Amino acid sequence: MNEIILNAVDKKGRKIQFDYKVHGEITKYFTEKPFVIEYPDCVEKVPDSIACIPFVCNVLPIIWLTDSVLVLPELDKAFYESIPEFKAGYVDMFPETDFKGTIDVDRIVENHYLNTGKAAMFYSGGLDSVQTLISHLDERPVLLAVWGSDIQYDNKAGWRVVHEVIKDTAQRFQLQEGVIHSTFREFDNEILLGKNYSEQLKDNWWHGLKHSIGLLGHVAPYAWIHQINNMYFAATNCPEDGKVRCASNPSIDNFVKFADCSVIHDGFEHNRQDKVHNLVEFCKINNEYFPLHVCWQSQSGNNCCYCEKCYRTMAELWAEGENPEEYGFYNAGKALKKMQLFIASHKMQYKGNLKDFWSHTKRRAVENKNIICKTSYYKDFKWILKADFEHPETLQLPLSYTIRGRLAKFKFYQWFHKVKAKLAKGK
Repeated sequence: MNEIILNAVDKKGRKIQFDYKVHGEITKYFTEKPFVIEYPDCVEKVPDSIACIPFVCNVLPIIWLTDSVLVLPELDKAFYESIPEFKAGYVDMFPETDFKGTIDVDRIVENHYLNTGKAAMFYSGGLDSVQTLISHLDERPVLLAVWGSDIQYDNKAGWRVVHEVIKDTAQRFQLQEGVIHSTFREFDNEILLGKNYSEQLKDNWWHGLKHSIGLLGHVAPYAWIHQINNMYFAATNCPEDGKVRCASNPSIDNFVKFADCSVIHDGFEHNRQDKVHNLVEFCKINNEYFPLHVCWQSQSGNNCCYCEKCYRTMAELWAEGENPEEYGFYNAGKALKKMQLFIASHKMQYKGNLKDFWSHTKRRAVENKNIICKTSYYKDFKWILKADFEHPETLQLPLSYTIRGRLAKFKFYQWFHKVKAKLAKGK
């Protein structure tokens, strides 16, 4: 029988380590690395029924898809009762997949704390989290970040760069910030899980199933210590995108609860271009600039400026008439000259993003054409005004690149025929 047994939750100082055993074929989905979380505060007084929630959240998708049993000594009542509700969101999102499995809990514990009205949010410095921050500044949310999510657990140099952005934002607006350091992306085998279930899910493990619930589970002990009532999770998608397969969705996040803390999927009403517009307007009004951190590909902590996510965000800023270099994209000028070539060359790889995100950007660029055409970057950006992102297969390589390619091919044929003629004479 496939079974995951949580033997104990070891709490020492600021660290929680989960002592668990795995039986059956699902053993292959776990690495030999421990699941350890380090919090900003001492966690020794956090009830085990709360402290175990990060572990439960991260193994639940495995339990569901492998029809396994999760055995727990105890679990918070509010969270336990919310599981069927947020599970229903997954069931609706992935109709081809059977979400089975059972949870065997010895003791359900009812936990409560004061209704303080305190709020917290995940803050990465990315566009989605910036939108949530500027929308809820009056609530003075705590800015939480999980080191071990996009930046690897042992990457100190990369994390230092990201953390500086978070600390700077917290200081600028006189907010609290807290870092949660976790191995949650290392204790299970995401690569094998993705390989075995990607065809069924039509998505990868991290994006489709794990990232939202996996991150949210980390909040439970922190929320207990600081008596947080509202936890904001910034939306990635919007209704205009249609039915998107993504672990972060209102049908999932809005039903997650633990003790007296509720999760709120925030900003779903805005598409990505709207969020950039809102950010630009906020910066103009407040004479502030946010150094965005959107790149998940770079482990340096900076935006690489040459991946699809970076190109997309820079294009969104250019479409608003802004200079991306003011927002943390330090190589934007050089990158712009290569953007069309990159997008056209990878159009089928990113066709979903091109339809869902780039179409909004084109629309805004057309609206702002009178502003954009006066900028220094218009020459290298204007291709977007005519691009048909609804049909990515039609996107063309830059004319200059096509001409160079044809010229190179012509020169090659000239050389080839000269060599061939010389060889023929030699015979």
